[in-house]
Amino acid sequence: MPRTALLALALPCLLTACPAPSPGNHDAQGAVPVEADPRVARHAGDLYSRRDLERNLGPAAGAKEAEAPRPGSGKPDESNGVCRLYAPRLPAPECCAVELGFDEAFVRETCGYPVYLGESFHFSCGYYFLREGKPPAWMRLSFIPGKTPAEAAASHDRQLARLAPNAPTAQPIPGVRGAFWSFHDGLAWAFLPGWDRVRQLAWRDEFCDRKAMIQVIGQIVRAKQPAPGSPRDGLLPKARK
Repeated sequence: MPRTALLALALPCLLTACPAPSPGNHDAQGAVPVEADPRVARHAGDLYSRRDLERNLGPAAGAKEAEAPRPGSGKPDESNGVCRLYAPRLPAPECCAVELGFDEAFVRETCGYPVYLGESFHFSCGYYFLREGKPPAWMRLSFIPGKTPAEAAASHDRQLARLAPNAPTAQPIPGVRGAFWSFHDGLAWAFLPGWDRVRQLAWRDEFCDRKAMIQVIGQIVRAKQPAPGSPRDGLLPKARK
């Protein structure tokens, strides 16, 4: 798609009370400036040529003004009344749209985390836990393609092999019938049975002892699948029994 032409403003308009640009302002070619264009910068609430801003007011003037982070970005927040939101860097975290069998209290106790920070959705549902003196631990759950966990694990093996030919293949999880897991370069994945769709759990191997993770995975597998349209049971994720 061709880039939109820019509205260039002279120095006097940067420093005096010239009219602010508006959706009705057009350049000589009749196009409206677009903020997404890297040649445009916002200054004091208005759009200007980034080149002119930097030339007249210095490089910092052309830096993109960041929006204030929304609740749940960088710290837990329950003001939405739906879930405890948390994401380390997302500017606008959102609650997870579906239940996946995760139980924060069980995971917190089993893995020894002092505090559950909250959840947020970004391609998959992430659940975050405080670790003293370290970045937060996370576990991510999602539905994935595959008729069975074995089929989903085999597909994952093939994709991983393209990136890392020597990566080990998925193996059955001891004590959790029908579940498989695999590990590579500090990352871990588990492929879970029990519901009408296969679920994938991802985490970093360092976040929780493998024996404890077998217990966590077993709990997720045993969790009852909610009926379609079932409301959440509180702000924190709980496994249905």
